[in-house]
Amino acid sequence: MIGPLKPFSSIEIDELRAVEYAMHFPLSGYLAGMERGGDRVRELEDAWTKAFHVKHAIACNSATSGLLATAFAIGLKSGDRFACPAMTMSATCAAPMFTGAKPFFCDVEDETFGLTGEVPHDAPIFVTNLFGHPAKLHELRRYCDERDTVLIEDNSQSPFAWDGEGFAGTIGHIGVFSLNIHKPIQCGEGGIITTNDDHLAQRMRAFINHGEHSGEGIIGLNLRMPEVCAAIARVQLRRGEEIIQGRIDQATAILAAIGDIPGLRRPIVRNRCRHVYYTIPFMFEMRVGTADSNVNVFHVDAKRRAAFCAALRDQGVPIVEGYVDPLYRLPAFAKWARPCPIAEDLHDRRLFYFENCQYDVTPEQAEQIGAAFRKAAEMVL
Repeated sequence: MIGPLKPFSSIEIDELRAVEYAMHFPLSGYLAGMERGGDRVRELEDAWTKAFHVKHAIACNSATSGLLATAFAIGLKSGDRFACPAMTMSATCAAPMFTGAKPFFCDVEDETFGLTGEVPHDAPIFVTNLFGHPAKLHELRRYCDERDTVLIEDNSQSPFAWDGEGFAGTIGHIGVFSLNIHKPIQCGEGGIITTNDDHLAQRMRAFINHGEHSGEGIIGLNLRMPEVCAAIARVQLRRGEEIIQGRIDQATAILAAIGDIPGLRRPIVRNRCRHVYYTIPFMFEMRVGTADSNVNVFHVDAKRRAAFCAALRDQGVPIVEGYVDPLYRLPAFAKWARPCPIAEDLHDRRLFYFENCQYDVTPEQAEQIGAAFRKAAEMVL
């Protein structure tokens, strides 16, 4: 039996000192008509552009706000459609729907859970870099460029992830990062929008600050980041590689302790990609068929997954079955339902994960988790 896992927190003394310093100044640096916020917000934005090699970084009060500002900036309107994965957090879809546009749900690919399949020809794509691994971003960017549309990355779970020649969150036309408390780099609540497009940056900045400085007649909301949050986020960013590498090292230790278990698939990392392990996703992968046939069929039922996960929990391993229901199963999105069989299969039968972002696991506990997986496999597989 594994002892209680310590909750992970990336907040340390330097963040406390940054807050104390920020408290000596106005807690919001925005004034009427200003394009940018106060000193702490500007410092964070400038540091973010350097860390992620982008032209513009725009601080806001949440990734959801960032997605909303993005949707208005690209000109989504009533009657339009946008593509988004069926397997993602609801905000990826809900935020752009506030423009009046309607979702076109896409399935996800089986290896690293990025959007795949049919997409309307001119629809902007909102893709999620899920669990800490980039979607197939370069393919999606080429697809959008060829069709003169826009790729938006919801990069809430994948800060400092890498895909070939760039950071996740910077390969699309726009990227949205989360600084929510549940993320490894956080300031309680907050978000960052990134882009290399001057016009889109100007529109998004206007939208998060009532549209006051816009010359285009943009109306907007108050979606601004306060100075105290920016002060915390600035320190977190400075320590970002250290924090993320710690999450990677923990996941690596857990996976090494588990080893290879027949019938169980460990996370796949595509060539030239960096997985930052927001979670550690596992999948049942039992195939039926013969060596001389092309049969390649998954044969897993929900009861077997439930039994395996229950055996892990009985040994003290906090494990989550599935991810979220495909969004079109939720009442708010049911009107736009279309079959996404991989997303359904993953959630209902095959996928489960360890929340690597939530716990500090000791080396001894990593070994105990590995032993728990092997024992559960002996019992169930």
